[in-house]
Amino acid sequence: MKRKFFWQPEAATAIIYWSLTMIVLFYSLILALEHTHPYWKSNLVLAVFFLFVYLGLRRTVSLEDTQLTICYARFWKKRIILFSDIDHICIEGRLLKISTGDGHWTAAFRKNDGVALAALLSQKTASQIISCGSEKQPPID
Repeated sequence: MKRKFFWQPEAATAIIYWSLTMIVLFYSLILALEHTHPYWKSNLVLAVFFLFVYLGLRRTVSLEDTQLTICYARFWKKRIILFSDIDHICIEGRLLKISTGDGHWTAAFRKNDGVALAALLSQKTASQIISCGSEKQPPID
């Protein structure tokens, strides 16, 4: 069984990435509006925009039989987490946090995808899903 989920990094990083990607698109459109005929420079910048969109949508988490494979936007970076290495699974809103002996990994998912991935991981690893940080702290007097 192999199942894929799309993820984004923390909100600040995702906003910066997609904002810079949109700047490339607008720059391409500005170059295209400067000329009344097809312009090779605007088409080249538009191709760079589509490359950045592809890389941004390449962020996936693949759930396989014995491991969790995380693909990043950088095509050369891939992380593999074995189910036996997972210590804690924590859900906080749209964020899913996975703690291992080497460190932790945090990603934002669509609400239903994050819950489904956490449920599948808890079945595979036999670890409990923890709900993190949703309680409000009382004010300090």
